[in-house]
Amino acid sequence: MARLAFLLACDQETIYPSPEADEGITLKALAVDEENIPLLWLCLFGTEQLYQAEMVATEVEGGEEEMTQLTAPLAKVTDAIARLERTVPRLEAAYPGRGSLSNHKDLLIQVLRASGLEYVTIDAADISEVFESDEDFADLLAVCLDYLNGADLEGLDDPSEILSTLCDLPEDGRFLSIPELHTSPDTTESDLITLCRLLGTEAEVPLPWEPAEEA
Repeated sequence: MARLAFLLACDQETIYPSPEADEGITLKALAVDEENIPLLWLCLFGTEQLYQAEMVATEVEGGEEEMTQLTAPLAKVTDAIARLERTVPRLEAAYPGRGSLSNHKDLLIQVLRASGLEYVTIDAADISEVFESDEDFADLLAVCLDYLNGADLEGLDDPSEILSTLCDLPEDGRFLSIPELHTSPDTTESDLITLCRLLGTEAEVPLPWEPAEEA
């Protein structure tokens, strides 16, 4: 079973929103990725925007329900966009020589604004399950957000090492602008996978970094 992460926009200040659980909530899945949390999604948040929620896990032996604690970031869309502008250079610095993320950043901002909703969050419950505990996942998420927001991580020579624990970019993938990516004869499979690892793929809404479907 695939482990998915979702970039979600919603009209309520809550993490892990669900139309079934939260009556009346407006929710849009803006993008999705498998087995990874795309790096530009992380650029939207700071560690002070990490929140925890208790969730009911699958029934355990004996028919009892088990509560588990999950961590996720949550921000107003306007704040997330402002932070993205600040953190993208830091992400580029973690992967020197790969190219510019300016075009990618602008397209993510376009999608966030087009959602028309006030809040943005990440649903990474499936991804968190590969860690020993939610505390391990939350700690790692916080370290990644700290780095992207300018912290110097003691003893870490290569920041891409810590980022790759949440999002594993191909070693030879380039940060090509979207027009170049989809038109250049030199585009490689690694370049295309890298785009997914940076931004994710379509969930519920068309995405400007994916090629338009032919009529």
